[in-house]
Amino acid sequence: MLGGMIDTAQDPDSTLVRRGNSAATFREMEQFVETIEGRPLDKLLADLPGLAALSPTKFSLARQIIRRRARGLNRVDYEQLRLFAFEIADDAGTGVGERIRSLFSFA
Repeated sequence: MLGGMIDTAQDPDSTLVRRGNSAATFREMEQFVETIEGRPLDKLLADLPGLAALSPTKFSLARQIIRRRARGLNRVDYEQLRLFAFEIADDAGTGVGERIRSLFSFA
């Protein structure tokens, strides 16, 4: 699933984050969701700081999709994803880090 080394270099200007920032219409929000749903998990991890910096509404939408994807993982893969996300959260600063950790508060 996540295999090998994860590149957690933060890219606040990733396509996903730009799409989320600029989404204003229903169709643009739908495309944003589709991008989250289809993005490989290792790339999604790298996007977490940018996603956590989005408006509360957009972050809430991203959180729902990420949680749904995480729930579908087997326990080992879920734990690996959670650990990588928490490492990213530790480096992201207080507010953004708390939002990233909130992605896994359902478990």
